Amino acid sequence: MGPASLRSTYHVLSNEAETPTPRLPRLHSPVALVSNGASLLARWLPAQWLPARWLSERRRANRRIWDGFHHHSRTFSLAARLLPRRVRLPVATLYLFCRRVDTLADERAFAVGPAQALDELAATEQHLDATLRGHPPDGTLWPRLADVHERFELAPGPLHELIEGARWDLNGRGVADEEDLLDYSMLVGGSVGAMMLPFLAPERRERLDRPARTLGVAMQLTNIVRDVGEDLRERNRLYLPTAWLREAGLSESNLRAHLPDGTAVPPGYPAVLERAMRVADARYRSGLAGVQRLPGRMRLGIRSAARMYREIHNEVRANGYDNLARRAYTSTGRKLRLVAQDDYSRRRERLLGRMADDGRRTADDSAANA
Repeated sequence: MGPASLRSTYHVLSNEAETPTPRLPRLHSPVALVSNGASLLARWLPAQWLPARWLSERRRANRRIWDGFHHHSRTFSLAARLLPRRVRLPVATLYLFCRRVDTLADERAFAVGPAQALDELAATEQHLDATLRGHPPDGTLWPRLADVHERFELAPGPLHELIEGARWDLNGRGVADEEDLLDYSMLVGGSVGAMMLPFLAPERRERLDRPARTLGVAMQLTNIVRDVGEDLRERNRLYLPTAWLREAGLSESNLRAHLPDGTAVPPGYPAVLERAMRVADARYRSGLAGVQRLPGRMRLGIRSAARMYREIHNEVRANGYDNLARRAYTSTGRKLRLVAQDDYSRRRERLLGRMADDGRRTADDSAANA
């Protein structure tokens, strides 16, 4: 990507989603200019720069949706700015639906208990069905989701799959082996990939369903790798397969013993994480190949989102595989570099080589002191 492309990327990232460029009205006097000044600013400037009272109710709702999207997912909201303007806010709206379901499986489960959260999940499913029939409940999310469905004809199946993934969590079902890992990731990640197709390639949904789901599964596996410590500490859940841990001579209790900050990760644990990342990387390769089959204007945003998310693997490696006490994240500067150049593999090999050298030095020091 050359300088012109980078300038274009910066321009896209610097503009708010779905803010059309208006035509300047003809003003005949300074008085008219003053009286119309607030209206002009409200039409021209991004919503986040303006006092809420200057915005129409719809733009205030737009701002709430986009701010929620940005707050909960810096990576996806950044990548969404690289999509065509007409789909950015619909993507943000769909993300907030997904976030609502996740909140029921996570925060609400521990605030009110799994049984009550399951009841609330059933109510959410009823609200979803009513919304898809054109009768949305009141609030910010459901009427806007109904608008999105009217414009893009969302497929109900993936939306319901996500809810089934939440039921998996709320029913206390664990992850015993790789098959469970992939089944769960398909419900909560592959479904999201399929949900995106009405925005990205409405005429190619059936042909692109498999690669879209594959990329969604890859991203969910990255989530699992990143959040092991957080899931154990805050949700009392573990998504790494117990069979993998057992083969490495580990158990959940071993991992819990290393949750306090400053405690080294247990021996064998890095190999378990590398195994999970290899499974994810294979799906990133397949999913990214499918991105080439999207319409041209859609490729940059989806490719960038995948690259940014996959880079979390390298951040886990750079942290010495300590995802028990530390949360890996990719810096904004690194994300922007990945938009222009995919150097994930080169950095991965450099990190793996450095850790191998550190291991050899440690072994040599131990032998010398024996």
